[in-house]
Amino acid sequence: MARFLCGTALLLTCWTLAGCSGSSDSSFENASSTSLGPTPTQDVSFVLTEMPDGEVSTPTEIKEAGSDEVSVVLGGRIDAGAADPFQPGQLAFMISQLPDEGHGEGDPEHADNCPFCKRKLENAPRAIVQFKGPDGGILEGDARQTLALEKGDVVYVTGMAQYNPAVNTVMVNATGVFRKSAH
Repeated sequence: MARFLCGTALLLTCWTLAGCSGSSDSSFENASSTSLGPTPTQDVSFVLTEMPDGEVSTPTEIKEAGSDEVSVVLGGRIDAGAADPFQPGQLAFMISQLPDEGHGEGDPEHADNCPFCKRKLENAPRAIVQFKGPDGGILEGDARQTLALEKGDVVYVTGMAQYNPAVNTVMVNATGVFRKSAH
């Protein structure tokens, strides 16, 4: 009987800990509680070969639009600061806002050196980009391999976006991604 109770307690502990990632608050792993969906095998249908049509939005513009879900082409750089911008095991990643076009043109380090740009980019919300299946769950996979992306890439994402003020983050249910440039 004691062996049975110890085994049951161990099993319950493992189930409880299986969902814990032990990650820091700077990660976006806990931003969505959706379940994992089907696993695509090198699904290139999400990879756009041309820049998407439409006006490009920033995470700040989505925030200023309110909490309604809007159809977007969202531009940004794959970046999450010191954390890994890619969600392990899921087709999901985080992007940061790009510097304003034209300001500091030709100087790739301008945003780091200009106090106005630096403050604006630090205060801008980040965006969590998720590719979901028909059931609404985030698709399993490695976004780096499946979508041919790397940290630092400038990307344009199509889909539906909504600002979440509780975590100062734009959530994007993505339908496609165009990689403009590598870092």
